[in-house]
Amino acid sequence: MEQQRNGEQPPARHRRPLVGRRRMLTWLAVGTVTALGGGVVLRQSLAGADEPAARPAPGGGSGSPAGHRHGTGAPPPASGSPRPSAPPPPPPPVDQGGRKWSDAGGWGGRLPGPGSAVRITDRVVLDADAKVGSLLVEPTGSLVFAADRSLTLASSGNVEVRGTLALAPDGAHTHVLRFPEVDERRFAGGGMTVVDTDTGLWVTGQGYLRLDGAPRTAWTRAATALKPGDSTIKLAAAPTGWQPGDELAVTPTAPPDTDDFSTSYDLVTVERVDGATVTLTGPLKNAHPRVALGGGATFGAEVLNLSRNVRIEGTENGRAHVHLTSSRPADVRHAALRWLGPRANGKDSWNGKPVTEPVLGRYGLHFHMLLDTSRGTVVEGVVVRDTGSHAFVPHASHGITFRGCISHDTWEDAYWWDGPIDTRTPQGPSDDIAYEGCVASRTVFEPNPRGYRLTGFSLGAGTGSSARDCVAVGVQGATGASGYEWPETSEGVWTFERCLAHNNLENGVFVWLNAEHHHTVTQYAAYHNGGWGIEHGAYLNDFDYTASVLYGNAAGGIAVHALGRDRGTVFDGLLIDAAGQSDYAVATLKHQLAGERVTLSRSRLTGYRKAGVAFRATGDGEPDDIAVLDCEFGGAKGSELWLDPEAPDPKQILFRPAGQAQTVSLGKAGGGQGLAGTPWNAATAPAEAPVPPRAVALPALAFTDSAPKTGRVTGG
Repeated sequence: MEQQRNGEQPPARHRRPLVGRRRMLTWLAVGTVTALGGGVVLRQSLAGADEPAARPAPGGGSGSPAGHRHGTGAPPPASGSPRPSAPPPPPPPVDQGGRKWSDAGGWGGRLPGPGSAVRITDRVVLDADAKVGSLLVEPTGSLVFAADRSLTLASSGNVEVRGTLALAPDGAHTHVLRFPEVDERRFAGGGMTVVDTDTGLWVTGQGYLRLDGAPRTAWTRAATALKPGDSTIKLAAAPTGWQPGDELAVTPTAPPDTDDFSTSYDLVTVERVDGATVTLTGPLKNAHPRVALGGGATFGAEVLNLSRNVRIEGTENGRAHVHLTSSRPADVRHAALRWLGPRANGKDSWNGKPVTEPVLGRYGLHFHMLLDTSRGTVVEGVVVRDTGSHAFVPHASHGITFRGCISHDTWEDAYWWDGPIDTRTPQGPSDDIAYEGCVASRTVFEPNPRGYRLTGFSLGAGTGSSARDCVAVGVQGATGASGYEWPETSEGVWTFERCLAHNNLENGVFVWLNAEHHHTVTQYAAYHNGGWGIEHGAYLNDFDYTASVLYGNAAGGIAVHALGRDRGTVFDGLLIDAAGQSDYAVATLKHQLAGERVTLSRSRLTGYRKAGVAFRATGDGEPDDIAVLDCEFGGAKGSELWLDPEAPDPKQILFRPAGQAQTVSLGKAGGGQGLAGTPWNAATAPAEAPVPPRAVALPALAFTDSAPKTGRVTGG
């Protein structure tokens, strides 16, 4: 049956490999094995699409999977509604009482092998390493890895879970599901159902996935500056669960005028952990200074633990994927997902080589169009690394919390869901998504000069979502790339607070919205980015940026493209320290449309080389409409303001320094024919401000130096 690349597949019959009777093994009880001879590895899914994922019935009712999850029997909440007040029921216990995989009698006298298509309809406990051609766990079946053993299950083809799959080792052992023979050239991508050629882990129908590794502190910060040659790291807090042999990534923190400032990571291995001191098996290669931003904030390098004792992985040359369409919420805790997100050659080339593109719908951890059935899902302490496409994707799936997760060295936007097909079509929403203490680290694109608007966190459409205590570091890309992005035609209303962006190749925050709603960014910090701390566009929107610190960003603290829509955008109570890295702390750029005033107030601007605020709106756009009120200036050189002689005469620039009562307006002298001899390169006239004088309100940041505490799945 031909599959539809960009849409949902039509239902298909249960697929089985085409083998003769002589190659068919008998089956006992409820376990099935089909073997292929001649060493041929089966790559075909057994399940196809004969049991689509359950969805809430129209109007709800007790038969709704979402109603069962909430324990209320009531209709599932509509998209955009608040989280249900009733907590979800506890997850089921992990049943280790099934028959043993190693018992040949359960398989008709012959154990499954590398060429076997395995079908499980009863309870099975994996008690020995195994390799199969493919695996299907039916709704009546379960496959549970024995908790007291280190085990690896390798599959050449798809693993589809319609029943239960559980990897939940004790703290002394490791469970691995591996796809060792993926051929990325065969991937088709797209659709709602299992695709035979697209090798990976599929959780479908009402299948239940439990990945439940031993808790580890996902990340914490270095308590001191780190130097090349150091073989110990003193951490801000003693980590939980770190073990000898764990792999750590130490993030870059050097200023943007340093070579490789956005890529100078150290990947190191733990030799010993003594409280908050970690001894490494080898020395650091790079410097990782601690950075004092002001506002009470000093940041050391993040030390990311990339190791977990539950692993799902392809190989470096054959990336698999994880795809969830099950109506039963998964429990995914403390797992490392590696070498996922396949890519295919596109039509373009770069330097004589094909440019690869991500395969549609085949990502690191992909929750696909679950709507309200995903509410209550928690993804905690999960690492997605060395992956060729998006890391965490809650696509049209509501109510998912990502806590203490790490994306490291992944391609494409790390935290993301499907965008609109064009700039005239709004993005489909995912509501009530929470990012708590998550990290986007070293997000890359191929080739990097084409990484236009690449981002660590794409803060897309929907309501009720939040990003708190997150870190975006080492994001690469080109124009408009950033740690955090409010993307075009994808307006979502987010709670955004205590988030940090540093050592990204371009911007800390990038906003490109023509917004209908009011947005607030507070307790945000950006340091040592290669672009702006905040690049704010596009045409008209209303944002409030409050109580934030922007330090040592190469282009400057803030670039203002957009004017206000209704209330106007306000930057209030900021500390903007250029730290000698940029000519201006704040600059206005091209305004596409006339709008309401933008206000910079009660802030301190310092460390710039030429001026605190540069008015540079271009001649082919709309003129500036800006108020700079009650701000302090501390540049060692330059003046408070500077009006670019190439800029058009502003609609209005209001200026009132901190501690003064008089407001003036700035403009060009002589109707734009020449400039007055003021330090601001502008003529002045008395003016009225919209608010009375107020005191400067410098921020007092309250960041945490470690990932949130996480734990194992309860109830089992």
